[in-house]
Amino acid sequence: MNPVGYDTIVPNIAYSSVDGAVVQVTWKCPVTGREVGQSTATMSADPSVTSRVQASVKRSIASEIIYGAARVVAGLLGGAAGRVVSNAAYTAAADINTRVTANVDYTEASRQAAIVQAFESVRPSLVWDDRRQQFVAP
Repeated sequence: MNPVGYDTIVPNIAYSSVDGAVVQVTWKCPVTGREVGQSTATMSADPSVTSRVQASVKRSIASEIIYGAARVVAGLLGGAAGRVVSNAAYTAAADINTRVTANVDYTEASRQAAIVQAFESVRPSLVWDDRRQQFVAP
């Protein structure tokens, strides 16, 4: 078996999740369905210009919406109460903006590459079946 590609190992994915830049994968034998392990890998940000521009646009839109809402609420209250609410809203807005834009630098290709990387740690638990053209539990 030559280098492993994403399409080759898709049948072995029981479950995958993304948390920030970390991809966690639960692996299975595609024949028996038996779980064979879990592994994680870190995604690399997509370095393409298109991806970076899209990420910047998403960040800008999220910032404008969140901070705009904070300004409106503070303006409606006015005075000291408006300043208190404004400070609280800006603090919350910064956290919300970070969460909203956390994965904008990552693409489907980044996720797939991380899954292939994560597969390497469970690969010794599986064998290549030439007939099925899949990795299976021995």
